[in-house]
Amino acid sequence: MLANQSVFNVASSGRCKTHMIFSITEEMKKIPDLVINNWNSVTYYELVQKISLLIGKRLLWTVEEWSMLTDYHRELLMAVASKVQTDRKFERMVSAQGMPVTISIQDCDLVLLIAIQPFKFRKLMRESENWNSLANDRFIKLMLINPLQKDTKKIPPHFSLPLLTQPLPHFVPNRDIMELLEQHLTRSRAELATIRYMNAWCSLNGGIQFTEADGLAFKVLYGPYLELYNMMILSSDPDREESFHTGPFRIIEYFTNRWNDEVTIYDMEKHFHMSSEELRDVSQSSLYRHLRLLKGKGIIRNNSPTWSLAPKYRDYFERYKENWS
Repeated sequence: MLANQSVFNVASSGRCKTHMIFSITEEMKKIPDLVINNWNSVTYYELVQKISLLIGKRLLWTVEEWSMLTDYHRELLMAVASKVQTDRKFERMVSAQGMPVTISIQDCDLVLLIAIQPFKFRKLMRESENWNSLANDRFIKLMLINPLQKDTKKIPPHFSLPLLTQPLPHFVPNRDIMELLEQHLTRSRAELATIRYMNAWCSLNGGIQFTEADGLAFKVLYGPYLELYNMMILSSDPDREESFHTGPFRIIEYFTNRWNDEVTIYDMEKHFHMSSEELRDVSQSSLYRHLRLLKGKGIIRNNSPTWSLAPKYRDYFERYKENWS
């Protein structure tokens, strides 16, 4: 577990996100000194009820659906989480049922797992000052796409943690992992997250030394997902906050659900309910704008008159199918 590092799962499929968080947290319950809390709302009173006093623990906080939280809950969660992740502590005196009560978190590491839909993620980037101050320093943004919508397992995947071993500590970050994590974090935090991942990998797999082959395996397995975030970010002015390309991301999801097919502009119009005769020119112009962007980033290719996922991603999802079908 990457201590004091958090993950935003961005996906349109609610079941996909919920299954992932549920599967991870269920198996992690056996880890010593780990305290897990799922938040559907966050107030100081709830913090008192669920936490009150925690010393020397590892904390895993999950939000299975970001839209369940009000603006107040979101800002409070971000504020408390950022304080714990930065200082490893948080203290606040609050009133509970008319009595003064202290929330006290001391010497704790915190990991957040948050699931969010693309449109909500774009709104978050546009409106939350707390998010924009934390995003590049605290969160790995995982674009969660499910390329197989049928003939797949109908239950959440089961992650089984083996007996953990104590590896030799690593101090030099692997360059392949650094290359991916630097797209999400500042360099110093990417180095720290990489080293922690290397130690965790060895602990899980009974290894002593993290090898170049291990780093390459990480890149092959997670690269297509971790690289997507940077490709979906739009900035037009250094004075303005960055924005998220919601339209292109939804088109990527469309293509990955048909990763082995070639599709036409009319197929996409029908899928996105844009097939009105009166607005056809506007609809096609909008789709072509997004398609050109994705083609320029090497995600899809134009076979004229059809479009398809680029070979790099088709090969990746072919291997994905072999493991998950």
